Amino acid sequence: MKLSTRSRYGLRALIYIAKNQKEGNPVSVRRISEAEEIPLRYLERIMRVLSQNKFVKAEVGAEGGYYINGDPKEIKILEVVEALEGRTALVDCIVSPNKCKRVSQCETRPLWIEMTNKLRETLAKYTLYDFVKEEKT
Repeated sequence: MKLSTRSRYGLRALIYIAKNQKEGNPVSVRRISEAEEIPLRYLERIMRVLSQNKFVKAEVGAEGGYYINGDPKEIKILEVVEALEGRTALVDCIVSPNKCKRVSQCETRPLWIEMTNKLRETLAKYTLYDFVKEEKT
């Protein structure tokens, strides 16, 4: 199982914004694209989704860009991934049991449920703040 580039790029963009929005100045999508080596058009689509899901606020105009919307300590990585990917599950039958006619007799379904729950627990354990806080040396 792999997360798509959508989630990986989306998280990288959020971390970049959180680390670089200073003195109320938004971070431009072009700046994020160049710094994180993410194709601009693809990043624009990702940022639209992040904005629609209220993880970022957009400021339009020549000096426009994005801000983190709220406290990074409150933005769970699970919520970001699910906004970009859809509900996190290793196999379709976890989210939609009716997609498989064998769901009631599937010997491996408990394994997939347990693994999905562990993945979700891990993603829910972290917030955006965990990736932007200053290292104490």
